Amino acid sequence: MNLNRTLSTIGVLCTVFVFASCAPVPRDFYKPAYKGGSLVSRGCGSSGPQDTVKILLESGVEVQIRASSGDSHPELANFYLGASLTAAEGVEFQLLTDYIIVKDNNSPNRWKLKVNYLSTNKENYPGSKSLIIDRTFNGLSPEQVDRVKESDSESGYISVPVLSKLNGKTHSYEVAFGRKRYFDTGMSFSIHTSEIKSRLESFSIFYPEIVINGKRVVLGEVRFDRVQYIGIDPLNC
Repeated sequence: MNLNRTLSTIGVLCTVFVFASCAPVPRDFYKPAYKGGSLVSRGCGSSGPQDTVKILLESGVEVQIRASSGDSHPELANFYLGASLTAAEGVEFQLLTDYIIVKDNNSPNRWKLKVNYLSTNKENYPGSKSLIIDRTFNGLSPEQVDRVKESDSESGYISVPVLSKLNGKTHSYEVAFGRKRYFDTGMSFSIHTSEIKSRLESFSIFYPEIVINGKRVVLGEVRFDRVQYIGIDPLNC
C-alpha cells in the first residue's frame, strides 16, 4: 500500500516537473528599435525573441515589421523582411513607393529593394479584378498547387499591385459567454533577396511612405541589431 502510494507520488512529481520545466535555447535574431514602437515576441507564450516591432499610426493603423540578415551562401536569399499593416473599417490606405531602403549601419552601403506585390483579402481590395496578380507555384506538385488554390479560394486572399488603394476591415468572432472579439485586417508583404551578399550586424530599413485617409505618413528609420544569447523556452509549449 505504502509502496503504491510512493510510486504514485513520484509519478505526479515527475509530471509536474516535466510540464513546469524549461529548456535553454540559443537565440540569434535581429532586435528592432523604433521610438514609440513596442516589441512583440512570436514565440510560444511570448517566450521567444522579441524580433518584431509594432508601430501605431494615424486612425488606429498598425504596422508590424521584422527583418533578418544571413550569410549562408552569396547566391541564396540571405536577407528577409516581413511587414503587415492592419486598419479598421472605413480607413483607406495606400503605399506611395514600391520599394524599401536598407542601410548598413556599419558602412556606407545602401540597397533599394523592390516589393513585388501585396497580399490582402478580396474584402480589402476595391480595385479592378483584372489587376489581381496570379500566384506562381515554383517547385510545387500539381496536388500541392490544387491545395493552395483551394485554400486561397476559401480564405479570399489575393496578390495585388504594391501601389493599390486598400480598405481596412474589422471582423469579429464569438468567444466564451457570448462575447465577441474583434480584429482588423489590411495587407502584408515580404522580401527575400540575395542582393545583400553578406551578413549585416546592424542595419536600418526605411518603410514606404503611406497615405492614410488622405494624410501622408512617414515612418522614418527602423533599426535592427543582431542579438545573441541563451534563452529559456517552456517545454510544454
